[in-house]
Amino acid sequence: MKRFQSILVYAGTAHRDSAVTRAAQLALENKASLTLIDVVKPMPTVLGLMTDVAKPEEIETLVAADRRRRLMEIASEISDIGLPIDVVVAVGDAATEITRQVLEAGHDLFVKNADSFSPTGRLFGSVGTSLLRICPCPVLLLKPEIHGEFDQVVAAIDVEACDGKHLDLNRKILDFAYSIAQQDKATLHIVAAWRLWMEDSMLHHAGADKVESMRREHASRVQKSLDELLQAPFSKADDVKVHLRQGSPAAVVRDVADEVEADLLVMGTVCRTGVAGLLIGNTAETVVSDINCSLLALKPDGFVSPVALSGSVSSKEDEPLPLI
Repeated sequence: MKRFQSILVYAGTAHRDSAVTRAAQLALENKASLTLIDVVKPMPTVLGLMTDVAKPEEIETLVAADRRRRLMEIASEISDIGLPIDVVVAVGDAATEITRQVLEAGHDLFVKNADSFSPTGRLFGSVGTSLLRICPCPVLLLKPEIHGEFDQVVAAIDVEACDGKHLDLNRKILDFAYSIAQQDKATLHIVAAWRLWMEDSMLHHAGADKVESMRREHASRVQKSLDELLQAPFSKADDVKVHLRQGSPAAVVRDVADEVEADLLVMGTVCRTGVAGLLIGNTAETVVSDINCSLLALKPDGFVSPVALSGSVSSKEDEPLPLI
């Protein structure tokens, strides 16, 4: 997957080894620079009022210095890759500070271990979910239990997309997923869902025969769109499987990922509603909460993060809406 120039990896988790190892491997394959980041949570105000040892900002500085020493030790352990390695420690909200680092340094990939399973069963915690909403570069969240290469890669595309931005995002998803599958010698599964708009309402008013005719016509259009999208190399590859199914996008993606025992799901996070299709609004939230594998999330071209370099959050009218 030779497409990255500057990779950022979060090395502040208890299970950081797999994320750092994967990021270092990608940096080596791409001849890219690698930056390790950790984020210190601000000291609670109430705790600052209770201590006579030092001011809160002094304690934060001491903690940040200790974290930096830790990152330097990790960097020295992987220095044999022979590529530039930098370390960054920030103080603040983790997702915001990581995004700000991406914006300031121009990183084109962020890597982090997903959280271990929580009592709610979610693999991706608050930091990872926030990054899916606000981080402008691709975000790779690795399931902690996965080590080594991926075997089954699933690419979720919006087969009903009709505008240029969403079609470009489909191509980006396929391109990234295919590159990863080729690099890891994995099987690539392309999954697409379709359904007839307001089918239940039309069934009530138009009757079963009319709706069935409309369903067949729509299915034919969807298949044609998919065939146009899946030209070479996808159309001639033996290690590419296509799963086109009728149903809810979130359910179809989840079912295929479970059936093929996916190691990685590559998907787009579309942050503006208004186009019927995959991974918009509640659908995206459902997919993220249900899957049990690593995730590579891509933003559409032109995405503008709500995080501002100055430290404030943008309030422009044209900023992307939240993922959910």
